[in-house]
Amino acid sequence: MDERGVRPEAERPPVEKDLRRSVGFLGVLGQSMAGVAPTTTPAINVALVFAVAGGGSWFAYLIATLAILLVALNIVPFARVFAGAGSLSEFAGQGLGLAGRLVAGWSLLLAYLAFSAATLAGCAGYASTVLGWLGLTMPMPAWVALFGAAAATLALRDVRVSTVLMLGLEALSMVMVVLLGVAILYRQGLAVDLSQVRLEGVGEGGFGGALLIAVLSFVGFEAAAALGGEARRPLRDIPRALVLTPALTGVFFVFSAYVIVLGFNRYGIDAAKSDAPLDALAEALHLPGLGALVAVGAAISLFTAAVATMVAASRIAFALAGEGALPAALARVSARRGAPQRALRIAVALVLATALGLASVATPLDIYDWLGTFGTFGCILAYALTAAAAPVFLHRAGRLRPRHLAASVAALAVLAYVLYGSLYPVPASPLDLLPWLFAGLLAAGVAWSLLLRRGAARPR
Repeated sequence: MDERGVRPEAERPPVEKDLRRSVGFLGVLGQSMAGVAPTTTPAINVALVFAVAGGGSWFAYLIATLAILLVALNIVPFARVFAGAGSLSEFAGQGLGLAGRLVAGWSLLLAYLAFSAATLAGCAGYASTVLGWLGLTMPMPAWVALFGAAAATLALRDVRVSTVLMLGLEALSMVMVVLLGVAILYRQGLAVDLSQVRLEGVGEGGFGGALLIAVLSFVGFEAAAALGGEARRPLRDIPRALVLTPALTGVFFVFSAYVIVLGFNRYGIDAAKSDAPLDALAEALHLPGLGALVAVGAAISLFTAAVATMVAASRIAFALAGEGALPAALARVSARRGAPQRALRIAVALVLATALGLASVATPLDIYDWLGTFGTFGCILAYALTAAAAPVFLHRAGRLRPRHLAASVAALAVLAYVLYGSLYPVPASPLDLLPWLFAGLLAAGVAWSLLLRRGAARPR
């Protein structure tokens, strides 16, 4: 170990020297923001939180923001030292060795592929609704194919262009929600909603369920770390994005939750029985055009999330291949793009095949629910492994302080709660099968990687 706790070069996996470092801070931030898909929270999640927490919805998002920042604080020490495409798999490996590296890597790979297909289906669902108002109708698989082709085209372009474009699109979609919030506040005047100040409607069990949904709204914020091999200043920009993304989205979520619940209370909207609560709010405000804009914003946010997670999945696959844990062909870099185009094409193909297959038998909301839940298991496990590895890494580097240990323990406690809440009470089918499916695919992936590494190590 050197003075930073980094393993000697001979013991480390190959460094991605051929990736082109072209992504600036805005691109790194765009990748992270798109991974969260912030506009989907007011469009979908806030209504779910409100159904169980009532006036405490904004408070659930405030606590969730602090909780996810704890997770970020365990990732940042690694991001300040390591810059590669391996993301959290490299970080976990520094503290937990090969087992931690492979489990975290495969967890993220499965999560990003699932999230990409989930958000692609969600985008197609929202876009088909909006375009249906204009008289444009097609079968859902056709919408998925159309937006999947667009997402693939953007993902396969220069990552410097796609990440900055994603940031711009996310900002635009968030502005549309803010406009709805401002309209609600304008109609309400300066009066404070005392029911929310008093946290009315929060029960002992209800707030726990609300907090679970609120924490899961942030999943994907770590996607910036997958650009460690392509960011121009990774040791500066990636740590900043990892903290700034949950901070910015947290403020957005708290504001959105407050004003949306304010609107629900004022206009008597039953969010639990409304398929599109934000549309209902816009109608109550006599601003139906604003509801359409919010739907467009949700579609844009889901689209950028699909692109960001395609990119992130390809970088994780590229890093694993560079370590001999996936076929070597996936570690090749395009001379033209300076990016792992082969790994990206395979990721795109897997995402499109999954989304199209499910779109022929299920609704976009069901696909989003199933695959989003599946992917959450991967992110939570990768976060937990990184949080567990952080004090080990800092201790080896001689930089462990009580605050680091406290952050690790607190983050692990939050993640254990989230995981428990995802598993119990046991959800209805097919959600009850997803933990087993995830565990089976994770075990198969890790076993395959170990076999590949063992085969590569044999003398020829």
